[in-house]
Amino acid sequence: MTLLRDLLSTQQPLVTVAPNATVREAAKKMASANVGSVAVMENERLAGIFTERDLLQRVLAEDLDLDATPIGAVMTKDVVTSEVDLGTGNAIHLMRRHNVRHLPVVSEAGSILGMFSIRDLLRAEMQDLRDYIARSEG
Repeated sequence: MTLLRDLLSTQQPLVTVAPNATVREAAKKMASANVGSVAVMENERLAGIFTERDLLQRVLAEDLDLDATPIGAVMTKDVVTSEVDLGTGNAIHLMRRHNVRHLPVVSEAGSILGMFSIRDLLRAEMQDLRDYIARSEG
């Protein structure tokens, strides 16, 4: 079983913004890094998360100004997080239970260590399955 801890080194650098960043700034960072979410950080602490879904539902559907709207006003504040010792299968179940597509991983001290998308975790689960099949056949 693969733990989130095992996958952190394979992740690209975490993309972050401050709560006072504009929606356009966050969207540009997301596009540039080819990610679907940014961690919103306030004084080294995870204050929220801003995702493609937030952009669609809270900004575009509400006709908000991309250059005048701060991320802090439209981010998800009640963030579902995980610790590093959770297995990928359990992380997927956690995400499904809370209907989220991005899962920040935090240390015991509360600092953010990385961010996984549901796609990242499904890929890891598929690799575990391939490895299991290879061991069974060998």
